Order: sequence, then C-alpha cells, then structure tokens
Amino acid sequence: MSFSFLGSRPCVSLFDNPEIRLKDVPQGAASILVQLTQANREYGGQEVRLPKNGILPAGALRTFGPCNPGVYQYEVTVKSIAGEVLGRARQSRTFPDDNESKAGPN
Repeated sequence: MSFSFLGSRPCVSLFDNPEIRLKDVPQGAASILVQLTQANREYGGQEVRLPKNGILPAGALRTFGPCNPGVYQYEVTVKSIAGEVLGRARQSRTFPDDNESKAGPN
C-alpha cells in the first residue's frame, strides 16, 4: 500500500483521507477497513467496499485530522464478503512533510 500526505489540510475536524493505493490484494477481498493512528492514539477509520482498481480515492472516508507534526500510520485490513480477515498492510509517513518513516511501507 502507499499514500502521501502532500496537499492534505492539517487540523480539521473531519480529515479527508489522501489517495491510498493497494496492490497484491488477496483473492476474494470485498471490503477494507482503513484506520489512522499516531503511536497509541487512534484517529478513527471506516470500512468501505474495496475499489475494483485498488485505489481508494482521496476523500472517500474521514477520520479526525492530524494537527501536530509527527509520524502517522494508515492500516488497511482486507476482508472477505463474510468478514474474514484476508490480510493487512501498514504504511507510516511524517506529517506534514510527508517523508516515509523508518518503518517503511508494508
């Protein structure tokens, strides 16, 4: 998975997600749960249908927005139509300068 904070507006009540690109999605995937965190702090998330092209467009879901500079992580949980977890991916980036964190993409 990959995403970029470039162009994101900081410190808004409801933060529109940046575009999130998924690849090598497991067969049988129907939905994704997308969550935003910073260290132990949760900013929320939503479960949405998996886009056929694997690209969740910017603004497709909303979380609480990052305000303070730091490392933030999106985690995507891929689920089957029955709700079975088929896989997970995580990527961390610094906000607002958008450098990839030392953890790197998953």
